Amino acid sequence: MADSLSTDWTDLLRESKGPLIEGLRYKTVFLGETRRDKNPRRWNGKQVTIPIITAPQQGTSMISEAGVLTDPQVLDTEQANITAAIIELAISFSRQAIQQAKADDTSWAQVVPTKMRMAEDVLGRTINEQALGLGTALLAAVNGSTAASGAATQAIDVGTTANFYQLYVGRYVSVLVTASGLATAAGSDEVKISAYSESAGTITVNGSFATTTADGVYIHKSYGNALQGVGQAVATTGTFQGINKANVRVWQGTDVTPSATTDPGMSILAKAERKARQYSGSTPDYYICDPAVLDKYEQGLHAQARWAGDKMKLSSGFVGIEYRGKVLIDDFDMPAATIYGIARDDVTIYTLDDGPDWIDDTGSIMQRFGRKLVTEAWLVWMLDFGFHRCNSFVRIASMSTAD
Repeated sequence: MADSLSTDWTDLLRESKGPLIEGLRYKTVFLGETRRDKNPRRWNGKQVTIPIITAPQQGTSMISEAGVLTDPQVLDTEQANITAAIIELAISFSRQAIQQAKADDTSWAQVVPTKMRMAEDVLGRTINEQALGLGTALLAAVNGSTAASGAATQAIDVGTTANFYQLYVGRYVSVLVTASGLATAAGSDEVKISAYSESAGTITVNGSFATTTADGVYIHKSYGNALQGVGQAVATTGTFQGINKANVRVWQGTDVTPSATTDPGMSILAKAERKARQYSGSTPDYYICDPAVLDKYEQGLHAQARWAGDKMKLSSGFVGIEYRGKVLIDDFDMPAATIYGIARDDVTIYTLDDGPDWIDDTGSIMQRFGRKLVTEAWLVWMLDFGFHRCNSFVRIASMSTAD
């Protein structure tokens, strides 16, 4: 590759975008099962307008043979507005890797797919964390106050129920005041997790700063810019997509959480189906579960009937346990001890692109900054999850879990 130009590397990055986009489409069950709307007419800058039908069409009446038809009724609607989020990932290539590529025809071709596989993984995981979250980019609330360590590392109490799948070693996070998004101390908006203890309910990060129960651990530098999530749709209170749930009944999620911790089983799912039908006229298309909840459900089936449940496949290819023609499937980004019922037709990914794209406004994907030899390329995607109804989404919390 002695005679190769930077344009060759740019072409390789462009070609690698296609597999990345396709991989992201089916990276998780929620991404794979959610339809996409790329209609630019819905957009005004970063704002997306979503029409919401709050009740079935009215005006149906019974009349005599010579009776007069009733007047048509205006469709009962609301309009929601959301601000699309922007997810980005900067990828760097060292001068050494580029120089080695000149001597080896295959080395550069090996570096790029590796970088893209890693990009697919981290973009997919970060999107899914938010898709099943509360729209805040919160990974874990601080569970108990901790004084500054005065050392190179700091322990943070996040509680034993924190999702340590998301708090993995090597991850960069922000430790912020929940109410304001301000850093708890200098440098705490970018710290690296070096260890965690599930039994103690702690993570260890670099730095020394005090934390209190007014703080939280957030997706790295994402506070205030998060994607919307199912956790907001299933809530029964609050303002979501500009609509106060207290004022619009269909905007309240169907929550069938029992008053005390309960084993997941057919009875609680049957109640979820009944209530969803009562409130929205339809039932969820599939259920996403905390993996430990799904294991408990499956163990219960086996104990009762020496049967682990029939398997069923979703259109996106994900396989789970069948319940009344629905799939129960696990996802490690789910809140602990919780099940969500998802209505496919009532959520859409609003975007203008198929997936992340390279920024090349300067005429090149590969760019340098600050008189440094390291070359950067930026992947950026503007999208958000828009919800059309909330009462068709189900929340079942307080489920017991498998050991």
